[in-house]
Amino acid sequence: MSLRLASVSHRYGARAALKEVSLHVRRGDCYGFIGHNGAGKTTALRLALGLMPVQSGRVLVDGFDAAAFPREARARLGGLVEVPGFQPGLSGLANLRLLGGLQGFDRRRAKGEAERVLDLVGLTENAGRAVRGYSQGMRQRLGIAQALLGAPPYVLLDEPTNGLDPEGIADMRALLLRLTRDEGATVLLSSHQLHELSGLCNRIGVLKQGRLLVEAETDELLGAGARYAVRADDAGAARAALAELGLAVEAQPDGALLVDLGERPPGDVATALVRGGCALSAFAPRTPSLEEIYLRFTGNERATPESATGPAAAPPAERRAPSLPTLRVTRYEAKRLVSGATVPIVLLLPALLGALRVWHRWHQVRSERRAMEAGALFGTTDVTAFEGIGVGLQFAVPLAAVLLAGLASQTLAGELSRGTLRNLLLRPVGRLPAVFGKALGQLGAVVACYALLVGVVVASSALAFDFGDVQELLPNGLVFPLLEAEEVWPELRRAWHAPFLPLLACASVGLAAGALVRSSIGALALALGSFPALFLARAIARPLGVEAWLPTAHLPFPVADTSYVATYVDFCRGVSNPLQPASQSPGLVSLVWLFASLVFAALLTRRRAVP
Repeated sequence: MSLRLASVSHRYGARAALKEVSLHVRRGDCYGFIGHNGAGKTTALRLALGLMPVQSGRVLVDGFDAAAFPREARARLGGLVEVPGFQPGLSGLANLRLLGGLQGFDRRRAKGEAERVLDLVGLTENAGRAVRGYSQGMRQRLGIAQALLGAPPYVLLDEPTNGLDPEGIADMRALLLRLTRDEGATVLLSSHQLHELSGLCNRIGVLKQGRLLVEAETDELLGAGARYAVRADDAGAARAALAELGLAVEAQPDGALLVDLGERPPGDVATALVRGGCALSAFAPRTPSLEEIYLRFTGNERATPESATGPAAAPPAERRAPSLPTLRVTRYEAKRLVSGATVPIVLLLPALLGALRVWHRWHQVRSERRAMEAGALFGTTDVTAFEGIGVGLQFAVPLAAVLLAGLASQTLAGELSRGTLRNLLLRPVGRLPAVFGKALGQLGAVVACYALLVGVVVASSALAFDFGDVQELLPNGLVFPLLEAEEVWPELRRAWHAPFLPLLACASVGLAAGALVRSSIGALALALGSFPALFLARAIARPLGVEAWLPTAHLPFPVADTSYVATYVDFCRGVSNPLQPASQSPGLVSLVWLFASLVFAALLTRRRAVP
């Protein structure tokens, strides 16, 4: 059982970030992955964790090829890459419980597991605080906590001490010691500081400019303590005494003498120096620098570890990845949406606008009746609740479409910008289930928004008007019947069903925009900008006879409204030749846009690199 990178290569355009890298992390190892900044360490960890697609080579986790079994690989890995991202308005405990649901835990176990890892990293006292109030060190600890959720067999940490002050570095080192020695975790720890790894790791891999120079036991790589730095009051006498012992001596710029003891016990050499009259001020093992290791192993044949050769083992029968990943992502998305302040605005604003439009129509009716009584108006149609519902929908649905598209644009791009999409994809859910689960979460938002809008508009219309017959009012008090209420009810049911699928199509366009653009602001601008673009496209599509294939042709619109809702409003007013809608069956058009947008978002997300 082990984690392997087998001949993995990766390029960013013309630049090769990794070149045939093969490494082997065994169960129980604390593996130090070292190299200067830019050597390719973070790229290697992202590939291992599935945050980037593997261009060449394989990632094997306990025998599972991560490309063929991504969910099984994710179920065995925990990771922290660069700056950890969390939902800022939620507490540390709430963030971890949210991720625990993605891990496959029920509510009780998710809470217990979150409390366990918070205690492990020393954040129990701050578990209830919002993450936006955490210090950098606390965020790093919370990042390690999310990596430890579910006790994965392998934990990959990318320079966890970055950005910490000396006290924070000491605390992080103590935490890593606890994980490796007391908790028995298998850890792959990347760093550009060799001294950070020497006291923690039993094995080390050295990466230089995208190539793995060597992979060896720590004692073997660092010389097993055979190289000692010697300082004496009389450096010449010390050099002579060491030469008499047959030891090679190398003078250092700082005045120390570097000597390779070979097989000689350090105590015997120190005794010989003292007996030779040398007053020692220092006699201690010297760890080679990273540059010295580079020089020692550059061009060495050991650059390809023995573990990377040979065929991959067959995947074991054990399965760790929980079932129903799409459903778990849907629950995650619903909880994420409810926890923010944006969703209440999206839900309430269209409903409020619809109610205001109904009451505005009620004031218009009163003005028209006063004008008719004064003789300034020959007659007017008596407004019913049927018409009130229509004008409310006609006014509020366009705003709902814009808001829902903007909300959907953030489901991928917003989480990508905050760094929380990385946490989601580190769970055993898979990328396609992640997209479809998030899409179902947005479907819930569309249903909730439109149901609230219809409910508020119907209630407002029922309070302002009645569901009576449609009739013409004349100044002499006579009433001329136009339509019976029984004739309007079927049209009403069709009118409040008609906008739903076009609204869903608009939200799916927003989701596709979020998959196309990496920044949250860019995704929002693209999603909102698609509405005027689609409206202008109608002018081009109309002469070609394909206007009905645009989703905006089936939504109420301030200009050139060809939706069924507009037709319904004319019908409720007794218009003898109401405007004909763009299509009698907008459902098919909306479903085509919905399907195309989801496939587009899924294909983009499947190949996207997540920082």
